[in-house]
Amino acid sequence: MADITRPRAFAFAPPWRSIALALVVLALLAAALLYAGSQQRRVPAPFGPAKNGLIPYDRNGDIYVGDPIAGTSRLVVGGKESDSAASFSPDGTLIAFLRDANTTQPGIFVVRLDGGDLRQLTGGPFMSLIWANWTPDSRHLAVIDIVGGHKRLQEIDVSGSAAPRQLAAGMEPDSVVYRPPDAKEILFRTTLDGKFGLSVMNADGTNIRQLMAPADLGNLHLDRLAYSTDGSRIFYQRAYTEAEAAATAYPDDLCCKLWVMNADGTDAHEFSGGLGRAWDGLPEMSPDGRRVAFWHVTDAAHIAVMNADGTGSPITTGPVFQGNAAFRWSPDSTKILMVPQDRADVPRHYLLDPAGGPWTTTAWDAPSDPDWQRTAP
Repeated sequence: MADITRPRAFAFAPPWRSIALALVVLALLAAALLYAGSQQRRVPAPFGPAKNGLIPYDRNGDIYVGDPIAGTSRLVVGGKESDSAASFSPDGTLIAFLRDANTTQPGIFVVRLDGGDLRQLTGGPFMSLIWANWTPDSRHLAVIDIVGGHKRLQEIDVSGSAAPRQLAAGMEPDSVVYRPPDAKEILFRTTLDGKFGLSVMNADGTNIRQLMAPADLGNLHLDRLAYSTDGSRIFYQRAYTEAEAAATAYPDDLCCKLWVMNADGTDAHEFSGGLGRAWDGLPEMSPDGRRVAFWHVTDAAHIAVMNADGTGSPITTGPVFQGNAAFRWSPDSTKILMVPQDRADVPRHYLLDPAGGPWTTTAWDAPSDPDWQRTAP
C-alpha cells in the first residue's frame, strides 16, 4: 500500500521555450504601445505661440477649413442647416459653431476636425445668444445669453457629462477673458443700469472683485479686453466723458482710445496716445507677447501694430476701409488674419504683415469672423 502520509517530492522544470516566447510577445507589445504613444497627436498649450494650422470659415451655411499655405479647403459640416461662426478649440482638436436651422432657438454645436462626433451643447435653449468662446482647457464653452431680460454666463461642458455652471450671477457679464498663463482668473465686463465696468473673479466664480467702477460712457466703453501673454497687464478700449474730452487736444473725440493697466487695476493710462487724433480700440495681443494690434481710425480705418511695452513707433498694415473689420493673430505671431465686416464686395480673408509689408488674401471667400487653428510645434 502506498504511503499517503508522506509528502510527494515534485521536481520543478522551468518551461524555457514558453518563457522565451512570452518575453518576445511582451517585447512586441511594449514596442507597439511605444509606437502608438508616439503617434498620439500632441496639442499646444492654451496660451503663448503655437504652430499655424487651418483656418475655419463658413460659406452658404456650411463649415469649411482652409489651408492658407496650400490654398486648399474642404467641407467639415454640410447639410440643409444654416451654420456659421466656426471657431477652433485652443488645443486645435474641435470646432464649435452656431446652427440656426431656421428656428428661434439657435444651438451651439461641436464637431471634430474630420466632421465626426457632431453634438449639440446642453444649457440652452439660447434664445438671445450674445457671446460665446472656448475656455482655455478646450473642454468647455463660455456662453452668454439673455434670460428674463438679464445676461447669463455659463461654462458648458462640451462632452455633456457635466451640468452647465453659471458664473457671476447678477453681475450682467457680456464678455469674458481668461487670464494667462494658468487661467485661474476670469476678467469680465459688467453692466449695471446701462453703465459698464470691469470685474475679475477666480476661475470657479468665487472672490469677485471690481477693477473699474461702472460708468455711463456708452456701449463701446470696455467693449474689447486683452491680457498680456504673461497675465500682468490688461489692454482695453476706453471711452471719454465730455469733460475728459474737452481737456484733450481733440474735444470732439469721445470714443475711443486704447488704454492699458496692471492686472490689479493700478497704473491705468493711455497706450496709444502717440497716434494723435484717432479712434483706437479692439486690442489683440500677439501670442508671443511682443506686440499689440488694434483698430486705428482717422479719416479711414486700418490696423495698427505697436510693441506691447510701448516702445518704438506704431506701424499701420493692411488695406484701408471706411468701416469695421475683425482680425486675429496667427498662432505663430507672423501674420494677422483680417476680414472686413461691412463690405460685401470684399469677403475674403486678408493675411497681413505685422511689419507693414504687402498683404495677400486667401483662396476662398469667407465673410465670417477670423479664427486660426493652433497646433503643436
